[in-house]
Amino acid sequence: MKRSILFILLLIGVALTSEAQNLHYLVRLDNEHMGDMYASKTKGSKELYLMESKIKVEKMIKIDLFYKIEAIFEKNILHLSNALETANGKEQTNSETKKNATGYTVKTKKETKTILNKGITNNLCKLYFEEPVGITQVWSDTFGQMLSIKSLGEHRYELKLPNGKSSFYSYFKGICTLVETEIMFGKITFTLSKS
Repeated sequence: MKRSILFILLLIGVALTSEAQNLHYLVRLDNEHMGDMYASKTKGSKELYLMESKIKVEKMIKIDLFYKIEAIFEKNILHLSNALETANGKEQTNSETKKNATGYTVKTKKETKTILNKGITNNLCKLYFEEPVGITQVWSDTFGQMLSIKSLGEHRYELKLPNGKSSFYSYFKGICTLVETEIMFGKITFTLSKS
């Protein structure tokens, strides 16, 4: 409850003096439309990133997936983020990353830890709005850890996930246009919608 109130207060502060950029992605599993993801970046005295997706998979079994990340950056440093993931209404992930005097307090379902870091400057939300040129690590709000990212050339990048798999990000004029990753049911893609 405290996290929600703090986040709402920070959102109000950002919204008072801001400009927004919104992206819409079509989510496909093996080329079949399964849902949508919306990403927004609101820039004011702070930068607010919000990603939200709803995916309905009906292969061997029916799964309704919901995923949401909220992140607040100030002077290009992450100050607060929350990640929530549910499957069929059951919470799978609920994590928080919060800046403190020595680094960050990271709360996940498994643990609460402190990491020493002057300032996280990139997270998964930012990958949709900024091509990660020259960047080798990105903060995962969901996993509560840094992930390795490398350029494959031609505005395409590979992000290594904790499970050993990879996600691939493609860009045009600095904006992510395509994300490709494998899940247990097949290949899932997030394709930037023209609308």
